[in-house]
Amino acid sequence: MGDKPGWGTDSELELDWGARKARPGPQDAGASPPEEPAPALAGKGPPGDPRYMSLELRLSLEAVLTATTLRMRQFREALEILIGWEGKNKYEVSGEDGRGTVYVGETGEGWMSRLARNFWPFYRARLECMTVGGTLAMAVELPWHLFFARAEVTAWDGRPMGDIVQRLRLFGRRFDIVSSTGAVLATVEGPFWRPWTFRILQRGEEVAVIRKKWSGLLQETFSDADNFSLEFQPSCTDGRLRQLVLASALLVDLTYFDSRKNRSLFGAGADIVD
Repeated sequence: MGDKPGWGTDSELELDWGARKARPGPQDAGASPPEEPAPALAGKGPPGDPRYMSLELRLSLEAVLTATTLRMRQFREALEILIGWEGKNKYEVSGEDGRGTVYVGETGEGWMSRLARNFWPFYRARLECMTVGGTLAMAVELPWHLFFARAEVTAWDGRPMGDIVQRLRLFGRRFDIVSSTGAVLATVEGPFWRPWTFRILQRGEEVAVIRKKWSGLLQETFSDADNFSLEFQPSCTDGRLRQLVLASALLVDLTYFDSRKNRSLFGAGADIVD
């Protein structure tokens, strides 16, 4: 009889289990492969419409789009607190559970940006709202202004979503939330006798409220770091308007409660002439 074929030792026998595919069972026969999340549809629909966002972005903004209350907390750098040298504006936006959902940061790195932020009178600030995963959700640009403050808001795909424009009012404070087509979507009104409260009205009905919260004696005395709450009525279900309310809260803070600087030619008083 012939010799048996030599199979070699066990160490010479290599089995590539990773390359083997599992055989489909009876329950898998004819099953369709799992569907992948729908990609973001940039440039489709109204700017900022959540229906055209990616699934990851919609889930990250769930609190902004659906929560009854949001908390917005401002941060200050140590150098800024000690000597008044202005750093970048930074905020954390969290839901009712206290978990951060959006982080807002002012762009511009290096000493040149820091010098421009402190000394250039025509400085144009840009605040980017980022998700926890690092996805851009919205951007707010604050141009220099002569009398009335203004914020230009762009959606996640770079399209203009609207503007928040300060208006003249003899008693109290007012902003208009304007769409990219020029239509007034809502107004932000701050009663004269309630300086820390700003009501968002749509067709005369209150849909949300921005409130500045007491941050403690030491923080209120020695720092400009502010805390805000954004409270939404159940009727406020428009995802685009809710994003613009968040942008309005940023503009309210930098217009009325940021004593470090002012982008108006005539100083802080020009911002509260109304």
